[in-house]
Amino acid sequence: MSEISKINECLKICFDNSETFKKADKTSDIDKNVSRIITSTVPKLLKEYLNIPEYITKGSVGVGRATISPWIAILDSGITNTTQNGIYIVFIFSSDYKHIYLTINQGTTAPEAFGVRIGKKEIAKKRQAVRALLDMQHPDLHTEGEVDIVDVRYQQGVIYYSEWDVTDDVKCQSLLDLYVNVYKQYKEKIKKQSIEKKQMFHNPSKYILYLTALRTKPFMLLAGISGTGKSRIVRELAKACWKEGDEEYGKNHPRNFCMVQVKPNWHDSSEFIGYVSRINGEKYVVGPFLRFLAKAINDPDTPYFLCLDEMNLAPVEQYFAEYLSVIESRKLNADGSITTDPIIPYENTEAYGTLIDQLFADDADRKAYKSETDGKRLTIPQNLFVVGTVNMDETTFSFSRKVLDRAMTLEMNEVNLHGGLEKGKDNEIGYIGNSIIGEAAEGCDVYEQNKDLCDQVLAYLEKVNTVLEGTPFKIAYRTRNEFLLYAVNRQLLEKDSQLWQTLDEMTSMKILSRIEGDSERTKSVLDGLKGLVEEEITKAIPEPEEGKEKCKSITDAKIKEMLDKLVKSGYTSYWA
Repeated sequence: MSEISKINECLKICFDNSETFKKADKTSDIDKNVSRIITSTVPKLLKEYLNIPEYITKGSVGVGRATISPWIAILDSGITNTTQNGIYIVFIFSSDYKHIYLTINQGTTAPEAFGVRIGKKEIAKKRQAVRALLDMQHPDLHTEGEVDIVDVRYQQGVIYYSEWDVTDDVKCQSLLDLYVNVYKQYKEKIKKQSIEKKQMFHNPSKYILYLTALRTKPFMLLAGISGTGKSRIVRELAKACWKEGDEEYGKNHPRNFCMVQVKPNWHDSSEFIGYVSRINGEKYVVGPFLRFLAKAINDPDTPYFLCLDEMNLAPVEQYFAEYLSVIESRKLNADGSITTDPIIPYENTEAYGTLIDQLFADDADRKAYKSETDGKRLTIPQNLFVVGTVNMDETTFSFSRKVLDRAMTLEMNEVNLHGGLEKGKDNEIGYIGNSIIGEAAEGCDVYEQNKDLCDQVLAYLEKVNTVLEGTPFKIAYRTRNEFLLYAVNRQLLEKDSQLWQTLDEMTSMKILSRIEGDSERTKSVLDGLKGLVEEEITKAIPEPEEGKEKCKSITDAKIKEMLDKLVKSGYTSYWA
C-alpha cells in the first residue's frame, strides 16, 4: 500500500470518529487513535512520501485545549518552521470534520498583533501578494468561494485550496504533487526576489560605504569640512530610490527626502519632534520629525531619508533624546519586520488623539493608533534613515559617546576640485530601490546563516578588546552586533567584498570615532591599534593588477593622523 493510500485510510478513521471532535473541550476528550493519526502517523507518512530533508511535517489537535480546526502541515524550514508565520502547505479539517482541505496557507500571528481589523487587512494583503507572485492558473487551485473551516484565521489565510478526496488515491497524489510544486516555486521566486534586490545597485563601488552603513544601522553621521557635499549625498540617496517612469523620478526634492536645519537654540525636542500645547484645550503641536516618520510608516517599501543639516549646532543628546533611546530597541520580528519601542508612548489623552489625527488621514489607521489594547504604535519604521551632517569647529558641540555608539560615522574630507563638473551626471548612484532597507537588527539575526564570516569578525574584535583592555574605549555588544551586521550586509551588496575591507571600514567608524584624550589616555591605545591594523588589515590588502594603484587602509591613515595630532597638540580625537 502506498503512503497516499495509507494517509487516506487514516483520514477515513478520523472522519468516522468526527463526533469526538465536536464534543471535545480538551485534547483528552478526542479519540486517542485519531489524535495519534493527526499528530504522528500522517506527518510521518507525508515525510516518507515527500523525502525532502528541509521539509518539516507536523500535526495538531490542540495543546491542552482541543483546537476547533485540527491540521497537518508541511513546512519548508528555509521559509518557516512554525504555522504562526510564513507560508506553508496545510491539511485542515472542515467544520463537520468529515472532509479535509489541502491548502497553501499563511501564518496570522504577526498581523493579528495589530488587532482584528488591521490584522484582517494585512492577511488579505499578503494573500494577494503571494498569488500575484506565483500567478498560478490551474483548475485544481481554487481561490474563489469560502472554505468551510471553523477557525477564521485559517479561513482568512487561505491562498489556494482544494478538497481532498480520500476515495481517489491517484487524484490525491496528483494534488499533493501539485501543491508541493507550487510551494517549491514560491521558494524559488522569493529567493530570486532576494537576489535581484541584492544585485540592484547600478554603481555601488563609490557609494558602498554609505549603503552598507545605512543597511546596518539607519542612523549615520557624515563628518567633514564645509562644502564637501555631505547633505547632497543624502538627497542623492533619496533620489536613487526611484526608477524612470516613477512619479518622483528626477525630482530634486522627492517625497522620501526631508532636510531639517538644526537651530542653535534647540535644547529640547519640542521644535524638532513636537510638544503638547494647553492653550485652548490640549493639542499636540507636531514637529517635522513626526510628520516625516508618519510618511515613512504609510509607505513601508520606500526608503525615507531625513537629513539633519549641521546636526551638532545644538546638543544632540537634548533635542534628539527620544530617538537616541528608542533606536536601541530595534528588534527583528518573526514576520521579518523590524520594530522599536514607541517614540511617543500611547496615552489615552486628548493631546495624543490630536497627534494621531494630524499624522494619519485613514480612519482605520487612526482607530488602530488610538486603541489602548491592541493598536499600532508610533515606532521607528525600518525604512526611515536619519543622517546628520557634521562640521567640527569651535562653533559646534562635540558628540558624547552615547551618540557615537548609536551612529555609523563616516568622514568626508577629501575634495576633488575637478569632480562634478560634467553635465548630465545628476545621480551617479543609479537605482537602489528598497534594497537599502535592512533585514536584521542584531548580530543573532545573521550569525547562524553566516557563521564562518561572523566568527572571523569576532576573532578580530577579541584582539581589538585586548588592545582596549583597561580603557573606557573597550567595546561591548552594541558594537559587536554592528560589526557582524556590516560584514554580512557588505557581502550582500558587493559580491567581491573582502573581509579586510569590512574590518577596515568598521574599525574607523566604530572604534576610532570613540577615542579621544591626551597622550596618557590615548597613546598606548593608538599604538596598539596601529600594530593590530597592520597585522590584520594592511597585510591582507591584495597586490593590485598591473597599472592600478594598491588600495590603502582608511583606518591606518586615520590612526597616523590621530597620532600626529597627539604629537603636535598633546590631545587627539577622531575629528579632523
